[in-house]
Amino acid sequence: MKKQIIIIALFLLGITLFNDVKAQNLTTSQVENAIKKDGKYALLVQNSKHFMVSVMTGEEYKTKNTGIQFEIVLIGEVVKDLAEKEDLKPFIEKAQKTGVKIVVCEFAMEKLGVKKSQYQPSILTTPNGFTYLFGLQELGFKTITL
Repeated sequence: MKKQIIIIALFLLGITLFNDVKAQNLTTSQVENAIKKDGKYALLVQNSKHFMVSVMTGEEYKTKNTGIQFEIVLIGEVVKDLAEKEDLKPFIEKAQKTGVKIVVCEFAMEKLGVKKSQYQPSILTTPNGFTYLFGLQELGFKTITL
């Protein structure tokens, strides 16, 4: 039994000592340039500030590469803000202009008393924002929740 433990310990030590350490040696520019020209990206957003930054990010991606799919899924308070706050309208227009898709959770709309008619026609809705995001993941989208 002792021999087996010693052999396993030596094996693990050997793997650790003799394997090259593969630390990330890339610059931030190299990492940012790794974004695929036909990539699929989605953000789950809950507040207005994150929505604005998400639109700007999507606009940047779509301007560089029109083949990129970029979606912003809205849940929580931002659902109401999108319908009522005037300062978000320019961001909605930017998203529409660049092809960034905005999808709003109908469950949140119901809870916050928002009607689809309060949104611009370019804004899509889904019964459940979480289920929609899971669907995007199944379709190969890389997702982030803010």
